[in-house]
Amino acid sequence: MGTVVISAKIEMIEDKYVAKIDELELEGEGATLEAAQDELIQVMRAWIESHDGTDTLSDALADAGYPDVDEETEVQLEFGEAALS
Repeated sequence: MGTVVISAKIEMIEDKYVAKIDELELEGEGATLEAAQDELIQVMRAWIESHDGTDTLSDALADAGYPDVDEETEVQLEFGEAALS
């Protein structure tokens, strides 16, 4: 079983934190860093489940730059340093 690591970034936009995965066009937001991360995790899970039931997950991940993903591949979400300005 292989592993694919998907990296998310976090930014402060106006008065909220936004965690996003640009390649998949997924994002979560919240009043705190942790809330934004938690929301992105839930969004990512829902996105995976929506593709998993239709056997399109590997194609969607390949289109986003994550090739060679199959049903045995572990998908790991990693949060980078927060770019807070």
